[in-house]
Amino acid sequence: MKLSYHVATPEVKILPSVTSYQGDLETSFKRLHEVGYEGAELMVCDPCKIDKAQLKALARKYSLEIPMVCTGEVFGQGAVSFSSTDPEINKEAVKRAFDAVDVAAEFGTQINIGRLRGGLVWGADPEGCKQRIFDAFCKVADYAKPKGVRVALEPVNELLLNYINSTQDGMAMVDKVARDNFKIMIDTNHMWISDIDPIKSVYEAKGYFTHVHLVDTNRLWPGNLKFDFPSFIKALNDIGYDEWCSVEVFSRPDQDTALECSYKYLAPLMGKA
Repeated sequence: MKLSYHVATPEVKILPSVTSYQGDLETSFKRLHEVGYEGAELMVCDPCKIDKAQLKALARKYSLEIPMVCTGEVFGQGAVSFSSTDPEINKEAVKRAFDAVDVAAEFGTQINIGRLRGGLVWGADPEGCKQRIFDAFCKVADYAKPKGVRVALEPVNELLLNYINSTQDGMAMVDKVARDNFKIMIDTNHMWISDIDPIKSVYEAKGYFTHVHLVDTNRLWPGNLKFDFPSFIKALNDIGYDEWCSVEVFSRPDQDTALECSYKYLAPLMGKA
């Protein structure tokens, strides 16, 4: 397994709600390299505005891979979703997912779809919302397929979204979409809230997930509270998972502390110390 950390791209507004290292891209990549991370997961808002040539140059300069293009702030700051009852907003959400796929294709990597899918809209037909989400999943997966990009659906806990919350919900949607480049990813904070047993879920989801977010139960750096990371990492090893784990946390008390404490805790567990 390899370890990465979230980095916000320049079009993402600098806010305390963004779960990424923020600021000048060169500084961000340099800091990840100095601490020891092997990858930089991108947090994007409007992917068509990203300078892909700059990203490639920085990745080479600081020996960092790009394991994922995360679309959380497409919803968080872009205010668009697949489930929207407004056809123009729905169309824009799918377009931005396509744009994220285009960025991912430059690095031979994947995108995630978490909050971007939206949920069941208050006052709207729930079946209509579900159908719009499903249709968008299929469109994005089909667009990504010839570009060699995987789409990783992220189950998001019910405190943030009201649809596809648990790992098991995500697995069921993978079966329904039935595209070989459409999988799930798992996030320890969402699992803590929405899964009956997060460790058991790892074993149950073998073959379904292609990426992992590591974060403690309070959405801060791993090891600061009570998630059982030793058992979680052991479960990943047990099932033969050898892809990326990425830290996605709030930058508290500050982003360098979060960056460094995450690595110091996780590196020994992952055999990197």
